[in-house]
Amino acid sequence: MSKNYRFILFISSIAIFLLIGYLTVDDFFYRFDNFWLSSGILLLILLSLIDQPHFSKDSNIFVNAVTASISLLLIKENDKDWYYYTFVFITGYLVITSYALFWIRNNPLNEEKKLVQLTSRINRILGKPDTLFSAFFLWGAIKQFGLYSTELKSLFWFWVVFILLNIPQVAKSIELFFEEKSSQLNENILGLIFGVQSKNTFLVKLLPEKPIIKLFDFVEFKYSVDEKIRKGIIFDVYLLNQEQWVKILSNAEIEKIFEGSLSYENHKPDVVYKIKNIPSNDYINRFVGIVTENSTINKIRFIFNSKVLISEGQLLEVTTQSRKILYQIVEGITKIEQLENKNQTGLIIGEAIQLGTWNHDKTQFEQFGWVPEINSPVYLATNVPETKIEDNEYQIGNIPNTNYPVIINKDVAITHHTAVVGVTGTGKSIFSRNLIREYLKDQGTKVICIDFTGEYIGKFSDLNPKPTINELKSSGLFKKIDQIERELADNYNKDTDNTIKLKKEVASEMLIEIEAFLKGSEKISIFELPHVENTSGVLTYTKNFFRLLFHIAKTQKNFGKKVCLVLEEAHTIIPEWNFSGISDKVSQPLLNSIAQIALQGRKYNVGLLVIAQRTANVSKTILTQCNTIISFQEFDKTSSEFLANYFGTNIAGALPNLKFKHAIAAGKAFKSNVPIIFEVPEIKEPDSI
Repeated sequence: MSKNYRFILFISSIAIFLLIGYLTVDDFFYRFDNFWLSSGILLLILLSLIDQPHFSKDSNIFVNAVTASISLLLIKENDKDWYYYTFVFITGYLVITSYALFWIRNNPLNEEKKLVQLTSRINRILGKPDTLFSAFFLWGAIKQFGLYSTELKSLFWFWVVFILLNIPQVAKSIELFFEEKSSQLNENILGLIFGVQSKNTFLVKLLPEKPIIKLFDFVEFKYSVDEKIRKGIIFDVYLLNQEQWVKILSNAEIEKIFEGSLSYENHKPDVVYKIKNIPSNDYINRFVGIVTENSTINKIRFIFNSKVLISEGQLLEVTTQSRKILYQIVEGITKIEQLENKNQTGLIIGEAIQLGTWNHDKTQFEQFGWVPEINSPVYLATNVPETKIEDNEYQIGNIPNTNYPVIINKDVAITHHTAVVGVTGTGKSIFSRNLIREYLKDQGTKVICIDFTGEYIGKFSDLNPKPTINELKSSGLFKKIDQIERELADNYNKDTDNTIKLKKEVASEMLIEIEAFLKGSEKISIFELPHVENTSGVLTYTKNFFRLLFHIAKTQKNFGKKVCLVLEEAHTIIPEWNFSGISDKVSQPLLNSIAQIALQGRKYNVGLLVIAQRTANVSKTILTQCNTIISFQEFDKTSSEFLANYFGTNIAGALPNLKFKHAIAAGKAFKSNVPIIFEVPEIKEPDSI
């Protein structure tokens, strides 16, 4: 029942009461010359009709009882009969028990103890205005006019009409009658604005008799503060205190859908109307949620409430200071939000790190230095126009579900060293081999694959790779190295004339083979090991190769070529010291040779492509010199902690959850200076032999 009709009904009730008085005793005001009568009838009308037309709560009963008790204090001494003391007992009982219930009750009534339930229900019967003040009114009328008087009869009939015919219910029927035309015109009214959570988010209490609603319905309303007619969508629905509430988001993007047209005229302030005819749009398919508390410049937290499916790596956009800022999802968290009176609602909180604004001309993200406002809408990112890829660049993939490119500078990737890591079966090896093929498209680049697995010779068979050192030559070199090691062992690790001579022969023969490849027309070669069991000899053989290659780089500038050394299964070539399995005396010279290339190779156009399953097994001396890191899925804690130094803890936490052919990229070779989750496109390799 509306406030207007309650007031009108109150005036009407008083008018009827005065009219009865005039018709009985020719006096409008005679009824107010006795306290019993006036207090009873006024409190009955005021409380039954205006304050508590349907039911009374414990707090209402306490107020009713206190009001009645104060009235009893004003009774004259000669009027205090047994009726009076009965009222004193009843009102005293109601005051004490209703006040006690304030402290005892903590739960809904049906969840309380039986005694609490019984006491509360008795109080609601005795303490409601219809009961308590009807007794006051009838007792006062009898006391003043007598049981058989004409005045009492008229007052009794007034009480019968008021209580038994249920004037509040009659008033509701009258209200519906007069508002029938209005309700037909406004059959799409949903409810009233109850509060504003931000400049664009409104809390609405729904009416009991409302149209059927669902999430993401569009609405229209006139906000009373600025008298502006707005459009919005329902983005949250929940129950609170047995009433239904919704949250409405209103912003410029929603207004654009309707192009300034109004769905209704003569809007009532703060009344929310459901819009039925919606222009064609994709807003709901882009809307993800709203920014929530504890967001920062580098990472936003948002309440996910959307029809769209999202996942880790998804690109989102938020408008801040008229700039479109892009974020990438790295985490999702469930949360329970406490409402009033132990009501709860479930939420999903997403976390996304800032990539920045997109500079199309530079094809890169640029950091933005501020945080979005709370309740700012979050959308799926829209695609960008085609980007231009320079000759020395290569697009290794896209941000998932978008056409935002992830571009690597091939020259920087080679000279400043790159590492590709990830567990088996994530797409790491295919990606790496495809990256090598991109390197080879540059006429000035040669690739040497250090492959102890024997896999590369087949995977690159279409390019006719040649061994870096001829197989027969390699076997002969290894025999000489084996002879050198035996003679050194017999001579307390001191060189003899023969060992010095053999070492020079090994170096000379290896140097000729390496120079032949660098000067020749072949683009790719495979450095393989002879099939021998002497581990220390293998390391010496490999060490000599790296030492001589670096010597050529420093003295001959690689004959004008860039050289990329691919270390496949890097833990077998450059293991971390505690994973090497052999003495430091034998393995350390090899690590030193490769470390020298890692530290100084960029000055001489020699770079590394390190490929490994786990960072824990690979020399950190070498890995820390890799200025570009591409990581596929990783599970072990050591790898995640090491990679967090490159990526940051927020995005490194996504490593265990990365999908197949999804990876995180960061480093000097990428245009954007922030880590990015990207998706590797479908790669089809030539058939291998």
